[in-house]
Amino acid sequence: MTSQNKVMQNKCSFEDALDISGFGMYNISMLLVCCVLILAMYIDIFGFSVLLPSVACDMDLTAAQQGLLSAIPLIGIMISSYAWGLCADTLGRRKTLLIAMPIGVAFNLLASISPNFTALCVFKFLSAGFSSSANAAAFVLLGETVPRQKRSRFMFLMASATMFAQLIISLPALPIFELRFNIDVPFLGLEYRPWRLLMQVLSLPGLMGVIGLIFLKESPKFLLSEGNESRAIYVLQTMYSTNTKMEKQSYPVKTIFLDISDMKTTSGSLLKRMWDQTAPLFKPPLLKNSLKLYFILMCAYVTSTGFAMWVPTITNAYFTGDDREGKTFCEVTGSLSATGRADANSTIVRNCDDAVKPSALYAVMVYSSLCGFLSLVLTFIVGILGKKKTTLLMIAISEVCGVMLFFVRSPMLSIFLFFMFPYVALILGNMNSYLVELNPTYLRGMATCLSVVVARGFGFISVQLIAMFLSDHCVPMLSGYIILVFLGFITAFFLPPDTKKPKAVKIDMPEE
Repeated sequence: MTSQNKVMQNKCSFEDALDISGFGMYNISMLLVCCVLILAMYIDIFGFSVLLPSVACDMDLTAAQQGLLSAIPLIGIMISSYAWGLCADTLGRRKTLLIAMPIGVAFNLLASISPNFTALCVFKFLSAGFSSSANAAAFVLLGETVPRQKRSRFMFLMASATMFAQLIISLPALPIFELRFNIDVPFLGLEYRPWRLLMQVLSLPGLMGVIGLIFLKESPKFLLSEGNESRAIYVLQTMYSTNTKMEKQSYPVKTIFLDISDMKTTSGSLLKRMWDQTAPLFKPPLLKNSLKLYFILMCAYVTSTGFAMWVPTITNAYFTGDDREGKTFCEVTGSLSATGRADANSTIVRNCDDAVKPSALYAVMVYSSLCGFLSLVLTFIVGILGKKKTTLLMIAISEVCGVMLFFVRSPMLSIFLFFMFPYVALILGNMNSYLVELNPTYLRGMATCLSVVVARGFGFISVQLIAMFLSDHCVPMLSGYIILVFLGFITAFFLPPDTKKPKAVKIDMPEE
């Protein structure tokens, strides 16, 4: 084998050295831990949407306050993602996660015992901000510890974990919201209700991920890019021993090297390092790929995040009120009563023991389960078709389902198409794989964290737009989303082909 020949010549590239470390329990363990970490982040984002009706009732929140509270996790992630990308590329992927994730869990626990609206907003902003480190570091950590042959599939599997977030939130929510207790805690100035217990239960994935990460190692490619070859080889020896059950000393590689474009050569002030970690992504020769990938992500997440937040409301509209037979999607959403929306300064009055309806949770569970199942199926399809063709296929299916919503008048089929349209987000695994493969090692954390800024930033805007236009202007609104997805489809045609293994291109570093 070529890799073995390079080892015999005492000159082995990192990718060859990683392939020689084998594939086995270490890689699978890293996949499981990274999946739990990224899942913890998504639970922090979407978990609050399930809790919101109960929180609003308990704290007597106005509609305006509810809107702000639902946006707080997205705002926290947008603001903090850049910093975590910088940390992942400078401090290390594993170290960033070990520092940030426990702090995120702690702030979420504090949010669960917040006595008032202001404290809840502050703690949720901080918990989401720290948990967003998972997206900047976990995807890159996994991508840099998996051999080339398995990398795309593993990245897809990790992205699949995010699709199950709302299912995992709903599973404990169903029994917890069936509980009826109201415990007065005078020294904290609050009443302990089921929604507070659910917030604490939803902190467990973050703790589990941190515990698992303690037993794993830093990315060997990051260590090598930092010039620490001895530690990189030690990590590869550990991976080799765990995967093959052989002694570490029998690992044949003694010297490894990176391409010059993967080596970190910047230093100086914080502002200079921030510039050096960001500017290359938007200058030739990386500019072309960055624009394509971020535009495709924007098209996908404007559609996905926007509509996913409305799954319970729209699904319930098909099963409550007037007969929905013979009506299109926009005719059903147009019948959502405007009077059901409270004035921005009015107070929502509800029975707090019945604020979260089981039907809403069941709808979320079906949506999340179907999405996760399709994502798992795609992990096998991507190995056959390749990343580019799979991306085009997913966007095309989403586009067709969106167009059919204008014409289908069967309620069950319409609901199915409505679920499928936001599933354009299933391209996340491929996009993160491209971001890892097409950028130098020292820029990968920043590249993936900026994808969060793009996805969540535009997703937040989308949620507000749908809220404004869903009932009264559904047809032009839905048309706009369909056009946006189509533009993403056209852009995907210009992604790099799968016939060759993409390599990070060499770029000119700024002089010190």
